[in-house]
Amino acid sequence: MKHSQEVTTVSLESIDRFRSWLCGRGKSLHTAKAYSTDLRMFLLATSTTSDPVKMEEFDELAASWLTRDRYRVAQKTTGRRLTSLRAFAKWADWGQVLEDYDAPTPARTQPHPLPEGMDGVRKLIVLAPNEAQKALIALCGMCGCRVGEALSITPESFDLERMTLTIRGKGDKTRVVPVATEAWAIMQTQVIRAFGNGTTVVNLRDRNARKVITGLGRKAHLRRAISSHDLRATFGTHVYDKTKDIRVVQELLGHATSAQTEVYLGITDETLRKAVEL
Repeated sequence: MKHSQEVTTVSLESIDRFRSWLCGRGKSLHTAKAYSTDLRMFLLATSTTSDPVKMEEFDELAASWLTRDRYRVAQKTTGRRLTSLRAFAKWADWGQVLEDYDAPTPARTQPHPLPEGMDGVRKLIVLAPNEAQKALIALCGMCGCRVGEALSITPESFDLERMTLTIRGKGDKTRVVPVATEAWAIMQTQVIRAFGNGTTVVNLRDRNARKVITGLGRKAHLRRAISSHDLRATFGTHVYDKTKDIRVVQELLGHATSAQTEVYLGITDETLRKAVEL
C-alpha cells in the first residue's frame, strides 16, 4: 500500500496509524509501542507544541535529534530510534531516509545463563509460593519461553497426546516445543486449574512476572542477580551442552538465525575446565 498521498507529516495521528499498521502486520505489541514511543519523543523534541514535522524536513531533523542524544543514551537506544524513524519513512513511502546515518555499534551481548544452570531454575521453582509462579519459571527455564510468551500460554497450547507446547512468539510466529516430563509435572496442576477457570496458565501482568523472577532469584541466593531472560538463556545453554547442535537450540528458541542463538549460549566453568584438561 502506498502512503505518499496520505502521509505528508509526522504527527500524533500518523504515528497512531503507523502503530496500528505494525500490529496489523504481526509485529509484537512491545515492538509497536517502542517504535511509536520513539516517534513521539522525536516529535516532542522538535517542537514544544508537538506540531507536525513535514516530510521535507524529516531527514534533517531526525538526524539532528539522533546526534544530539547520541552520547546521552545507550548505543542500543540510538540504534532502535534509527530503526523506528526509518520504518516510519518506509511506511509513509518517503524513500530512502537517513540512509547515510550510521548508528553506533553496541557492545556484543554477553551470555547470561544462570551460573547454577538448571539447578538454579529448580531452586526458583522450589521457592515459588504458588502454582502460577512455578509454572512461569518452568515455561521460561524449561521450555525456553520469553516472559510475554509464557503469559500468553493457555491450556489449549498444550498437546498432551504428543506432549508438546505451541508458543506464539515475536512477529506472530509460532513454534512447537516438546515438553519435558519434569516440566509437565511442575505445570500440570496450574494448567488444569486454568482450564477450569478459562484463563491463561500464568495469570500475571508482564511487569509483575518479571519482578517475580528477579525476586525469587534473590530469595534463592543465586550467585548473581537475575532477570527473566536469563531463564531462557539457561534453557538454551542446557540444550546446547546436551546436544552440541546449535540448530536444535535455534528451533527451540524460535530464532530466525543461528547468530541470534549464539548470544544466548554461555560457557560454564566446568566446560572450560574440561577443555584444558590434557
